[in-house]
Amino acid sequence: MLDEYIVGKATRISPEAPVMVIRQQRTFSVPGGAANVAKNIVALGAKATVIGVVGEDSAGQELQEALGESASVVPDPSRPTTRKTRVLADTAHQVLRIDHESESAIDEDVEDSILDTVKSRIHEANVLILSDYTKGVLTVDLVKRLIELAVSRGVPVTANAKPVNLSAYQGATLVSLNAKEAAEAVGAKDIIRQANGQGLSDRPSSVARQILDENGFQHILVTLGEYGMCTESFYIAPQKVEVFDTAGAGDTTIATVALGLAAIGFEPKVFELASHTAAAVVSHVGVATPSHDDLERIRLS
Repeated sequence: MLDEYIVGKATRISPEAPVMVIRQQRTFSVPGGAANVAKNIVALGAKATVIGVVGEDSAGQELQEALGESASVVPDPSRPTTRKTRVLADTAHQVLRIDHESESAIDEDVEDSILDTVKSRIHEANVLILSDYTKGVLTVDLVKRLIELAVSRGVPVTANAKPVNLSAYQGATLVSLNAKEAAEAVGAKDIIRQANGQGLSDRPSSVARQILDENGFQHILVTLGEYGMCTESFYIAPQKVEVFDTAGAGDTTIATVALGLAAIGFEPKVFELASHTAAAVVSHVGVATPSHDDLERIRLS
């Protein structure tokens, strides 16, 4: 997907409606979604190939040009390229987001094209990351076929999944959910706070184990925002940072975890590093990746 930004200065309240008037100063676009996961992988020192779907439109063309040779894009004339347009006031304050997208499932021909593309590149891979943004690309059938392919080649699979199709990820090495998604997966309202609303409950780990048992992946990660993250086996405390923008933190987390799993396997230090890299990106405005300075601070910490 393409992340677009309109940046301006808040000047007054509109006389037409109780909303801010923003004087536009600049606009820019950057690759987002799964492409942002790939950007994080590159920022962390590895190589990435992005495989996904775009529409036959100007946004799709812009996205392909931005990604260059790092992408193998499947065009689909039946859908628009997913775009998220964010309006920022005074550099940091997000006023509005407009989503241009289709959530309709891709057809079988597009599924086959994606699978064929992955088959042609998987010999180069140490890990396969499936990033599901519920835009109709990662259908249940495609997810199952991709996991089957990766497992047959000995390639670990990590996924940012959604509660609606968790069972499709059976056999995946690790599936990541945020706290809201994990709660939805078990039919709960809140898995983080204690019954009195104060502090962290002991539910996240038990919920993680329940989801794991019910769906058949090897490991699970549940991110808890300001409360840290947990797997079925251990808890990782949060990093104390000033949060400017949480957009893209999940992309950074799954990228870090995927590289760690490929390098050393399911170890606590993998998730400790992911906690640090995610904390680094939320201290920036907009969808970001860890900078060289961020990584140097993490190395020295």
